[in-house]
Amino acid sequence: MSDYVSIGQEGTFLDHIGGIEWSAAPDAIGIRLTVRSAHVNPNGTVHGGLILTLLDFTLGAEVERSLGAGQQGHPITIQLSSSMIGAASLGETLLGSARVTARTKTMSFVAGEITCDGRLIASAAAVFRNPRTA
Repeated sequence: MSDYVSIGQEGTFLDHIGGIEWSAAPDAIGIRLTVRSAHVNPNGTVHGGLILTLLDFTLGAEVERSLGAGQQGHPITIQLSSSMIGAASLGETLLGSARVTARTKTMSFVAGEITCDGRLIASAAAVFRNPRTA
């Protein structure tokens, strides 16, 4: 994966979470987040809601990348199914990856995961409504 950069999105929900970075290669999107104190639950591990948000963002970004230029708007999450498998703690780095598994004219089907130091933290499968073409 190439260099990671901030996702930007100043003033949005993702900006409020803070620290999310992404890397776009011609054939894949990757996300990265180093866990800060604002990201953990009372157990000291990453909050499940943050994991779901990272999965949704990662899968949607991969759909958008795979569709290429000429889209008006962004993919819209229709359905997201996930499994929480592991945990990550303060200071650890989460990595997200995804792949489109099928597509119709209006929908994209995608699967992905969040890992940390080679451990599987969560996996997901989703359906996104494709944005309109220009």
